[in-house]
Amino acid sequence: MSATQSFSIPRYTGICAETGEPLTPGDGMVVVLLERADDDELDRLDFSLSAWEGGARPEAGRSIFASWRTTVPEPGKKRESLISADGLVDLFEQLAETEDPRRLAFRYVLALMLVRKRLLDYLGTESGSLLVRPKGSDPEAEPVRVHDPQAAGELDEQTLSELADQIEQVLDRGDA
Repeated sequence: MSATQSFSIPRYTGICAETGEPLTPGDGMVVVLLERADDDELDRLDFSLSAWEGGARPEAGRSIFASWRTTVPEPGKKRESLISADGLVDLFEQLAETEDPRRLAFRYVLALMLVRKRLLDYLGTESGSLLVRPKGSDPEAEPVRVHDPQAAGELDEQTLSELADQIEQVLDRGDA
């Protein structure tokens, strides 16, 4: 998949991928997004924290696109982000070394979301990169460069908007 194609990201399942048991509200869980070998879609697996810490992992040969820890949502409570502020920044940092066009586009949109949530400071743009700095970090530290697929002509405005919506869906607790 090129960066100009949109993602299709599944939502919260409520079931542990290892045990098949319902995830218990308030308990820890690990969310894993996996690439498919046969198409450009992503699969989502939710693991209870105890299953994950017990060694449960996606089947061998599956490439992990991204993962993060969070808490199983309480039903009926106001919807909150599925991933904490620290988790969002961790996810952003996990993607720092990627050269894959989809991951680069994902990281770019995630950076924009983190700027909007005031978790990253926007410093400007330079040579096809978005320049940001983690909130509260040393102002003398080198800025973090985030590849801008829009500036490189790899991501159009409509695809950017669709990608942002899809990322917000996966990070949203949602119902299914």
